[in-house]
Amino acid sequence: MKNFSRGDLIPNNRVITDSNYKNDFSLVEGITYNIVHLKSGLNLDIDGNKARVSFESSPYQYWTLRKANNSHYNIINVNLGRNLDSDGQNTYISDPRYNSIYNLYQRWLFKKIEDDLFNIVHVKSRNLDSNGLDVYISDNDNDSKTNPFQQWLFEPSNYNLTAVVTDFEYPPDLKDKLNQYKTRTSLSNYTIENNANVTIKQWIDKTEFKMNTYFLEIRKSDSLAVTKNIGMSYNIGATIFGILGINTGFSGGIRREFHSTHEKVYRESITEMVSYNIRQRIIVPPFNSVIVNSTIDKVIINVPFKAKIRITGKADRLNKSGKVISMTDVEVNAIRCYLQKEDFNVKNITVEGNTLIVDTNGTMNINGYGLETKIETIEIPHKHPKDEPPEPSESPEPELPAPEENKLFYNV
Repeated sequence: MKNFSRGDLIPNNRVITDSNYKNDFSLVEGITYNIVHLKSGLNLDIDGNKARVSFESSPYQYWTLRKANNSHYNIINVNLGRNLDSDGQNTYISDPRYNSIYNLYQRWLFKKIEDDLFNIVHVKSRNLDSNGLDVYISDNDNDSKTNPFQQWLFEPSNYNLTAVVTDFEYPPDLKDKLNQYKTRTSLSNYTIENNANVTIKQWIDKTEFKMNTYFLEIRKSDSLAVTKNIGMSYNIGATIFGILGINTGFSGGIRREFHSTHEKVYRESITEMVSYNIRQRIIVPPFNSVIVNSTIDKVIINVPFKAKIRITGKADRLNKSGKVISMTDVEVNAIRCYLQKEDFNVKNITVEGNTLIVDTNGTMNINGYGLETKIETIEIPHKHPKDEPPEPSESPEPELPAPEENKLFYNV
């Protein structure tokens, strides 16, 4: 793709309608729309050079708006890069020779009915009308703001929004109160027995594993009633793990997408396996046992926090030469358009460049293990064989007298 500067893009300015509400961002210049005929539900399309509505998918059903003068706009077919035109009766795509921002017959204005519903008015005549197939300019007798055949919906298309929960702030006294959330727990336990009259010297070199669990719950902003096409993720910096002294492999923090959403909150659970190397030289004297016990801090805590939801967007945009620039950054007015039901009057919404920022809060439950291991040895002496009382000798069994010889007696 040929390089372009952002100055070449049609700016995402708010389209001026007959509505005086300055925070109405239903229509924005330079982004892509499907224009839907309300009565038939069909998209505004081009067949050859003629405008029509169609139920079939077509690359000619994408349109964008560009300011021509005051509240007058060109309606540009994105695929062709040319304006919707009219002679005051028929509607068609403009001839390349006469396609111009200055051509009065290619200018339109918009009268808001409600939400995203508008009359599209040809500046030289009347409302854009349709019978469910052909598209034309309404006649004098039927031209009306309330005529459903002359009402059109603008549905934004070909865009993606990214909302990242970041800039986490924790209670300032969290570290001072940490000891009340710590307990010492066993990491490993070994016993070495020595029943010989020699000294045993032995190295213990083993790896033990523990499981850390983090459970994140973030309040959905009341200002974000519409979340279509928004990828919601979070970016937890590594600061919280340093404050709590947690052994973690997330040295750069955790960045993940939310997969579990509920009516009022986003929820996500993260687990990780952490390892500890137990290495200790053990000396066991003769006729002794040694218990080697290693311990680690276990931290269980619910941490409240404040955070910011940073929303950015990418979309197909048209440049001033009528060329489509695919999925490039949009300005904040386009984001406001995509978040159509957002309440911009609330105090917790701010703008930073092309990013919309919404305040939020939540809690993080941490069930994890600390960094510092402690190894203790406990000797359990055995009794030396010399100290054992002698075993009693066995008493000889008494000898029984020899049996007398059997004598036979005979009577004479």
